[in-house]
This record gives sequence, structure tokens and C-alpha cells, in this order.
Amino acid sequence: MIYVDKVHYEIDEHGCRVIAKMKWTNNKNEWAVNECTKAEMISFINKNPNSTKTKYLRYGYWTTGEDIKVVNNKYLRTDANNTEKDNLGELPEY
Repeated sequence: MIYVDKVHYEIDEHGCRVIAKMKWTNNKNEWAVNECTKAEMISFINKNPNSTKTKYLRYGYWTTGEDIKVVNNKYLRTDANNTEKDNLGELPEY
């Protein structure tokens, strides 16, 4: 399982706020130190469905979040709708 706990946003050519990269780890109980681009994560999820989740540090304990899904091979989302926009919940930014 891959856990994502931080995201970095940038503004695209249309003025929209989009995920550019993120921090991930295989260990749910430690801060993520590995970094990848959104394109790399989309490729990984497409090859390994149902293997990527968010995680949150709450009250000193790591909590597993939602599954991360790919929408139209371009966006990352944690909710069930197919809106063409990034949405990884309430992950902290870096």
C-alpha cells in the first residue's frame, strides 16, 4: 500500500490550482519522504489499482484516509464523483 500525506499545488496555464507533486511512503506510521510528480502517481495507480490511500496525522496518531482514484487519466481524487479537478481532501501542503 502507498500512503500520501502531503501535496504541492501549482497554478496551470489556465489559472487553475492543480497538484504538481506529492509525498508518499509505504509505512502508514511515519512521515512520507519519497516525492513524485502527479503524472508518476497517475501512472502508478493505473498499473496498481486500489493500492494508494491518503493518511492523516490526527492527535498524534496516523489515520488511514480515502482511496486515491484517477479521473480521465489527468486528475487525482479521493471522492466518488468524476469531476475533472484534483481533490485529495484535506492533505497538508508543502
